[in-house]
Amino acid sequence: MNQISENRRQFLKRAAIGAAAFPFLVNCGKSTLAQKTEGLDVLNEIKENAIQDTKDEWWGARNAPDEVRWKTKLVEEKDEGDRLLISGTIYKSDGRTPAPNVLIYFYHTDIKGLYGRNGQHRHGRFRGWMLTDHQGRYSLFTIKPASYPDTTNPAHIHMTLTGVDFKEDWVDSILFKGDPFITARQRKIERGGFDPILKLEKDSENILRGTRDIQLEKI
Repeated sequence: MNQISENRRQFLKRAAIGAAAFPFLVNCGKSTLAQKTEGLDVLNEIKENAIQDTKDEWWGARNAPDEVRWKTKLVEEKDEGDRLLISGTIYKSDGRTPAPNVLIYFYHTDIKGLYGRNGQHRHGRFRGWMLTDHQGRYSLFTIKPASYPDTTNPAHIHMTLTGVDFKEDWVDSILFKGDPFITARQRKIERGGFDPILKLEKDSENILRGTRDIQLEKI
């Protein structure tokens, strides 16, 4: 994937809100555990392609923990907000072949539209990592984020991807159908190959479910 442009970097800086320090990612329960990282060597090789500049705070692959799974759970019982389960498959550039061992970094606001506060990392508590399995799959259990306070920015989830053979880069943020703040420009697919605007459906357990597939760019 190509290196990030300055315009995109500026966009991310405008989009972020927050402070410092990070409460560690809540791991999945036994019922959701899948593959562990296929050896630290693989993960370390992937992380060599992460954005390493510590002054550039808009990325997160470099901070991935030593064990990353294809499923992750951020939401805790005490958390307010609609439960949200996003799953999908990352495909290679042909849009058909699953892409294993792609490191996903993501972050989003809380139900008040804020990122880091009360001593949290600037990306907030709702951030974490997933590593696609041999079928290219990933699954994220979290809460539905809110729009930034007093703005017309749609609610969204930021994502970056990093692989053994490509540098960390951004893809279109996840958006949600029915959000009145989505613009015509945001309806155009820029990076990721598939529509990032998800139609959410609530299941019998009141969990909102949506699918976000992603197509990698040609290297």
